[in-house]
Amino acid sequence: SIEARRIASSPIVWQSCPRRGPAPAIAMTRSLVLGLALLACRATADEPLMVNPCRVPSTSYAKMPFCNATLPIDDRIADMISRLSLKDKIGLMNQDGVPLPQMGLHKYHWWEEATHGIAPPRNGNRTPYETNFAFPITTGCSFNRTLWRKTGEQIAREARAFANAGDEYSTFWTPVVNLAREPRWGRNIETPGEDPYLSGEYATHFIKGFQEAPEDPSHVLASACCKHYVANEMEHSVVAGYDVDRQHFNATVSMQDLVDSYMVPFQACVEKGRVTSLMCSYNSVNGVPSCANDWLLTTVARDSWGFDGAIVSDCDADSDVYVSHHYTATPEESVRDVLHAGTDVDCGSFVTQHAQSALQKGLISEADLDERLRYQFRLRMRLGHFDPTGPLDEISTSEVCSDYAQALMRDGAAQGATLLKNDGGTLPLASSKGISVAVLGPVLNLSSRTRLTSYYGGDKPCGMKLWTLADGIREHAADVKQFLGVHDFKDIADPDPAALAAAKEADRVVLGLGTDLSLAREGEDATTVELSEGQTKLWRAVAEVAKFPIIVVMLTAVPLDISELLASPKVGAVMHAGQPSVAVVGLGDVLFGKKAPAGRTIQTVYPKEYADEISIFDFNMRPGPSNWPRPDCKPLGGDYSKCSKGTNPGRTHRFYTKKAVIPFGFGLSYTRFKYELASAPTGLVSLAPVHDLLQSARDASFVSHKDAEAVGQLAPYAVKVTNIGGVDSDDIVLGFMTPPGAGLNGVPLQVLFGFERVHVKVGESVTVWLYPAATDFTQADAEGKRHVVAGEYGVHFGVADAAAHGMGYVEGRLSTVHTETAFI
Repeated sequence: SIEARRIASSPIVWQSCPRRGPAPAIAMTRSLVLGLALLACRATADEPLMVNPCRVPSTSYAKMPFCNATLPIDDRIADMISRLSLKDKIGLMNQDGVPLPQMGLHKYHWWEEATHGIAPPRNGNRTPYETNFAFPITTGCSFNRTLWRKTGEQIAREARAFANAGDEYSTFWTPVVNLAREPRWGRNIETPGEDPYLSGEYATHFIKGFQEAPEDPSHVLASACCKHYVANEMEHSVVAGYDVDRQHFNATVSMQDLVDSYMVPFQACVEKGRVTSLMCSYNSVNGVPSCANDWLLTTVARDSWGFDGAIVSDCDADSDVYVSHHYTATPEESVRDVLHAGTDVDCGSFVTQHAQSALQKGLISEADLDERLRYQFRLRMRLGHFDPTGPLDEISTSEVCSDYAQALMRDGAAQGATLLKNDGGTLPLASSKGISVAVLGPVLNLSSRTRLTSYYGGDKPCGMKLWTLADGIREHAADVKQFLGVHDFKDIADPDPAALAAAKEADRVVLGLGTDLSLAREGEDATTVELSEGQTKLWRAVAEVAKFPIIVVMLTAVPLDISELLASPKVGAVMHAGQPSVAVVGLGDVLFGKKAPAGRTIQTVYPKEYADEISIFDFNMRPGPSNWPRPDCKPLGGDYSKCSKGTNPGRTHRFYTKKAVIPFGFGLSYTRFKYELASAPTGLVSLAPVHDLLQSARDASFVSHKDAEAVGQLAPYAVKVTNIGGVDSDDIVLGFMTPPGAGLNGVPLQVLFGFERVHVKVGESVTVWLYPAATDFTQADAEGKRHVVAGEYGVHFGVADAAAHGMGYVEGRLSTVHTETAFI
């Protein structure tokens, strides 16, 4: 029709087809299978994916109230819902929706990915590439809120540019804010680390960059989604007779751990980041599937935290309520439970398939569907899908893969680079065209062969440049030879003789070791925290023949026990870089001293015995006896009932009771720093305001960030950071508190309460102010209720293990009381 042709020519775009799944070819998870099954109905290359019918004044649609941007949003939403048939409403419950010709609307597809760059449904003539950033397991090590925000902003602006060109949608299921609480978890690569406060800060600033555009504060630039809510940190593992995947898993988690660990980043997402979407997870929590858990989705997220966005299910998680968890007797009862709990979008077809029957049986009403649609349409309104042309429509494809974007990409990897060892000034290397470098190791295939680029990111990085570690080194050295040394990350064979010959001849050797998606990914957990046998053989052989102590670059999201590497005098330097994807090219700037390393570890590196002590299925954060058998149990005859139970040594730096190989927050520099307390609280600090805060809180388990911030700075600290070395460098000041009774009765051993990244020139000083939040003076009890904890707190800035290597470190004490008689 003429009207349809007018809509198709509108400058904003719409969806007509779902997209491929996000996982690489080696990870055939159910999400991928679902995505591949939907590939056939893609839009043609010339058809825009979205259309705004409200921008064609001559059509009848433009005159409908939902197109009137001057009306209250609730009135516009009500108008849209009033125009829907029951069949429409049921069809809109899934991630693909249905066409709504009565309003000039095509299908809308909710599922897009953007963990480290957009993964567009198509690359058109105007959108051939997208910027591919380092994964959060790398950028988290930067402890740089500005970097996180800029990265989120650039990804979202590229998303909006693609959408304006007709090749993208608006709702992205990122970031992952589950804690890297378990070193073997397959999806650590997508997270910013193990610490709840750090993860919340990453989420807050990434989301603000992703959703907020300064040129249009009244609209959402692109919708972010915090996932996977909650306690989802297990994919699929076979341990001591148990073969369990996330779709069938029931995470048994104490209220204490839920409140002070697992849910902390999600609260920050909602209250501080103002995220517009949450994703409920596959697993059950204490017997209730997440997507049918009204306490999680409504009581906590909506009522306590004030979440007003859309809640989406992980793909087929609504189906899992019935099919995998057997939570209800019939599929219709599961539809009732997920809708009543507050799940607004079913990624899958389960609700659409069974909603009509549920209606006929009186288990749900049409009003239940309307309630879910209100949240769907509200989010789309906030994205400007039915509004007049505005500033966000001016974002063009010139911003995609721009010089700025690619510089930011490189800088993300460089800022996350974390120096673990540097004996005798092995690094930085001298930048010289005369130096010969042998670059060895299976990491040379990370960008191309296993395609980290397309794992929750696009598969068309800028210019199709699939950069590797060797490319970053070639920018600084002309004579570079590269060999894998071993076939892949699982190889157990002896090293390639050609690689050893190259190592013997080269002036310097850079050896890249670690893990890839064949060892840990969505759908599959790692089985060990050790380097593979082939890689171990490789580094030992290379170290023996090299002229000088070798340089090892660790590219891994699995924190590996590299004790032998660190202890070997034939290994001069070790640099940890997470998983930077094609941004790995930026590491050359650090290895050759163009930039100084300042990253800090965001995962505790446990000794290899850890994997034998505690099952991945044990979700307790705190130490103690486990209900799961020891992972190293291999009984004769396969009778696993005879296995002894494991012992949980505590998870993450907050609770781990043994000596770590590398502690959380560790990192060295090319220079040396000195810390001094320039200002600190004196006398007794009253915690009466904290007591009043808890008394007035709506929910003593989840004190709002706004109310906590209103209490103010009870104990501010000023740390004077002086660069006493010879290189201008960034430094990261980490602030920790040791609570009274640390390590007893569930009290954490230490708590990260603040951090700041600063640049300090040689011989100069910078003062950093950090202070604990009011809630840092509370502890959650066994029921998850917070209480004030007064007494003597230890305070330290920096990591003691790094102080012996020239890094800043200073300690203090903080005395607190409940009464008002204290003073500062």
